[in-house]
Parts: sequence; C-alpha cells; structure tokens
Amino acid sequence: MADASEPSSVAPDDSGPVTPGTGGRAAERAVVPVVGKALEAAIVVLFVGLLTTVLFGGVVPDHRAAVGHELADRTLAAATEQVETTAVVPESAVRGSRRVDAELPRAIRGSSYRIAYVPNATLATDPNVTAPALVLDHPNDAFDRRLPVTLPDSVSVSGAWDSGNDCVVRVVVDDDDGTTLELANGRADA
Repeated sequence: MADASEPSSVAPDDSGPVTPGTGGRAAERAVVPVVGKALEAAIVVLFVGLLTTVLFGGVVPDHRAAVGHELADRTLAAATEQVETTAVVPESAVRGSRRVDAELPRAIRGSSYRIAYVPNATLATDPNVTAPALVLDHPNDAFDRRLPVTLPDSVSVSGAWDSGNDCVVRVVVDDDDGTTLELANGRADA
C-alpha cells in the first residue's frame, strides 16, 4: 500500500477547472488563433496608416510640385514655339490670314492659367534687360514663367490665352497694317 507521504507517480492535473462541455486547456487553445489573427490585422492597419501618412505627407506633394514645374516649363516652351512658327509669313504674302490651333494643357497643378504676350518683359537672367516674351501667369506664383519670343519686326502681337478653352493663333497680313498676330481662345476651324 502506498504511503501518503510518498510522491505519486501520476502528474497532477494542471488544466485548471473543467467546465461543462469543454476540457480546460482546449478552451484556452481555441483563443490563441483568434488573438494571433487580431494582432496580425492590427499590424497591417498600422503599416497601411504609416505608409499613407508618409506618402501623402511628403512624397506625393513633392512629386506633384515637381511635375507642375516641369509642365509649366513645357507649356510655355510649346506656346512660344507655336507663336514663333506661326508668325513667319512668306515675303510674297500681300494679303491673307490663317488660324492655327495651339495645343496646351487645360490646367497646371489643378489650376487654370493665362499666357499673354508682353512686349517689354523683364527676364529672370538680368532684371535690367527687357525683351518681348510670352508670360505664363498661374494662381500659384511658383509656376509663373517668362520666355523670350523672337518675332520679325513687322509683326505686331495682341491678345492672350486662357487655359480652360481651346487656344488659337491668328495671323493677318494686310497691305496697310502689316502683319498682325493674335492670341485668342476658340478653334481654328470655327
């Protein structure tokens, strides 16, 4: 017979209290996958929140500004090229007119802009030098640009382009008035 003071070879039951319908440790093990999945979901939510904050707090706005500057430069260069090529009229032209569409973006950095001809624009290279130029005027001054335009002396220029509309260059050659170039909104086929 075993003495009560001798250790028993049977291990004591560590599973805790047994509730009806569950067996102690089995109930605890059923909670572990749920907690693990909840922690994984929380980590994913934190990662997505952090990534969104970093992107929209610094990277995306910086990229949009860089694209806006590049688009402003390209737009004004394309407009200047269009005006310079359209203003060239053959020497034999005595009278006539033509209209040419100017393909310009509708907006720069989400805002409309205006391109105008300025006969005595101050250039960024030297504030004491003025020259005929096309000037891009944007609501955000960081996107404003000036680019010199080379035209024959006999050409007079007027008008401006507003970006939300179709843009056209009109050239009129007349015996009395010489050559007139107008920047206007509308279509060349209208």
